Amino acid sequence: MRTIRRRWFRWTLAGVIVAGLVAGVAGIALPFAISTDLVRDRLERDISEWTGHEVELLDNPEIDFWPVPRIELNRISVSSRRYPDAKPIVFADEMIVDFSILSALSGEPSFSNFVLVRPVFTVEKFADGETSWSSETGRIAEGMAISAKIAETSADDEKKPGPVPAHRLGDVTVQNGTFTWMDDRAGREEKVTAINGTIAWPRLDGSLRADIEGIFRGEAVALSVNAADPLLLLAGKSAETSLTLASSPLTLTFEGTANFSDDPFFAGDLTMASASMRQTLQWAGTEIKPGEAIGALSLDAKIQMQNGRAMLNDVILELEGNRGIGVLDVQNPEDGTPGISGTLAFNSLDVGSFLRAFTPLPQSGEEIAETIDTSFLHQLTLDMRLSSQAATLGPLQLTGIAAAARIVEGRAVFDIGDAGAYGGRVSGRIMIAESGAQGGGEIKFSARDINLAAALEALEISGPLPQGTATLNLALASRYPTWATGLSDLNGKFEISIADGSIPSFDIGQFRELAASQRFFGLSGISAGSFAFSSADFKASFAKGLAEINTGRIVGEDALIDITGIIPYQRGGLALVGLLSEAPSEEATSDTAEAEPEESESNAIQFFVGGSWPTPVISPILGN
Repeated sequence: MRTIRRRWFRWTLAGVIVAGLVAGVAGIALPFAISTDLVRDRLERDISEWTGHEVELLDNPEIDFWPVPRIELNRISVSSRRYPDAKPIVFADEMIVDFSILSALSGEPSFSNFVLVRPVFTVEKFADGETSWSSETGRIAEGMAISAKIAETSADDEKKPGPVPAHRLGDVTVQNGTFTWMDDRAGREEKVTAINGTIAWPRLDGSLRADIEGIFRGEAVALSVNAADPLLLLAGKSAETSLTLASSPLTLTFEGTANFSDDPFFAGDLTMASASMRQTLQWAGTEIKPGEAIGALSLDAKIQMQNGRAMLNDVILELEGNRGIGVLDVQNPEDGTPGISGTLAFNSLDVGSFLRAFTPLPQSGEEIAETIDTSFLHQLTLDMRLSSQAATLGPLQLTGIAAAARIVEGRAVFDIGDAGAYGGRVSGRIMIAESGAQGGGEIKFSARDINLAAALEALEISGPLPQGTATLNLALASRYPTWATGLSDLNGKFEISIADGSIPSFDIGQFRELAASQRFFGLSGISAGSFAFSSADFKASFAKGLAEINTGRIVGEDALIDITGIIPYQRGGLALVGLLSEAPSEEATSDTAEAEPEESESNAIQFFVGGSWPTPVISPILGN
């Protein structure tokens, strides 16, 4: 047994020594056995046969056998045979290629796993629509032609072409490359720099996977593409494709059928997300300028895109925190204005933030006075139908809202067709127009049977204001072709009717006592009780920075208050005249009423309201 072990040990040791000697001899002999010129010439010929272009290896190569056999060359140039005056398609400072020793020893070296160091890729698109990369010869061009014919021929056709040759290619790795796209027709040039990544294409008739990183328009971008039939895509045909794009402005994933020709086509599942759609649109180079406040957007949908039009079904959209479902139709014609239309349903909707994604609407009352850029009216058309179980419009809470947002022909309009609010129903319109007979801005708002106390609380408006069940109408407009150039430019009217309400912190008895004894007093002195009324009606008009109360009457059980005057709302001031008198008896006849003016007037108190809200000063008018 011990003898057998000794024999195995001696045989193993001998084998190791022989292998070492062979490897040493091969390492010394191989550089002399393999012709550098042969490998160089065959590599030049192979690249030309693959691409169909002119290939020039400008420097002498070096061959290395560790850790794998490879050839290293400096300065490689690939130029178009079809367009000899075009810039080189590829120019690389260095190229490293693996090759097979046995094939090289047989005089027919084969190559795989290409590494391009600091390559510059240039694609020129000429007036005829062709590019400098176009070629009618080469293995890739021949494979493209066969794949296109197979796709166009039915399976049972006797003239169906044969399969694509299974030529081996391998991986192409790019280190610190640059890609330039030049469109002579549009006079446009785009560039991607700092390109690093690998294109894995093992066989010509197989699938392709590309994982590339680079910098495009100042943003780092990572792109992954999986193509089941890359030859079809290169031939301008449709093929099953999945791609993922990741960048700071935008992440996007698509899986389905794609076509990247001059008339692109996509049909499949789309997912996209952006932390700032404004940044994304600027990065993409579009002229669309959405509202300043637009932020996060995410979208999941089934997309079908062709002829510059994308139909999105089964949409799940989240914009500025508003999550809705529905359908969208996005159009981007070459000779027209981009447009978005569709229907979205939300569980909850912040109307203001949603609209500011498309239009620079004011966020607060103070911003109504600011001039806005109305160029967005010509950069995008919009026709959206919106519905939501719950919604907010500023501080107001709405339910069951049905609304529409439109931007068309130089006008932006948002309509609330109907919504529930504070026990009643509301409707309204916000409109911006740049020019024409309806140029300027407009706000219309109507409410029916709302709980005014709850609405005032939501608006954070305090003070002894009439409260009850209210019906109101508001209409404000500016004649200027911007939202407004100042509060003084707003014109309009306001009407409100309140039934069965009260004025809190307003004691009629205390009011009478102080009016008889004081030259002026504040509201704190009459806040012990409240004043109940059966009706209150006010009508006001707005012009030149003033709100003029044309009609103001509050009818209580025992008292009647009439108020007229002006409110300079730019300064928050008050200049009102009021009359407190006894309420007429329901049994009083017209004749009796005409006979009682002296008695009625003797109990009346006329007063002036000045100062500012919510701390006005009341001053009885002498001679009451």
